[in-house]
Amino acid sequence: MYNVNEVLEEIPQKTETSPEKLEVVKDLLTKLRPMSQEIGLSIPHTKAVIIGIHLLAFLRRVDQDEYLPEIEPEMFEEISAESIDLSKRLFAVYNMPPQRKLDDAEVFFLAVHFEAAKTNL
Repeated sequence: MYNVNEVLEEIPQKTETSPEKLEVVKDLLTKLRPMSQEIGLSIPHTKAVIIGIHLLAFLRRVDQDEYLPEIEPEMFEEISAESIDLSKRLFAVYNMPPQRKLDDAEVFFLAVHFEAAKTNL
């Protein structure tokens, strides 16, 4: 399982960010740890860095009122229900602006990272 502070040290080496955004990512990654442990998912450091970068990109999309392209509903058939649920639960703890709708693509792509962590791909 990842160490949140070590993950946060590595993220700025890989992508542009701000201290404020890193603080939000820290909060989300901290909350993700027990959520993932509840379902028996141990997220390794490298996957946590990728998830952190994905969360940063999500925060940018929220700030800029951008959305990922729509995905086909059938794509969810390739992802386990527990990864989809974990993705939804993590986004639920984020204080989303009232006008922002969480789209299926955000849920799906974060769930893909959880699936990859399961198999350590």
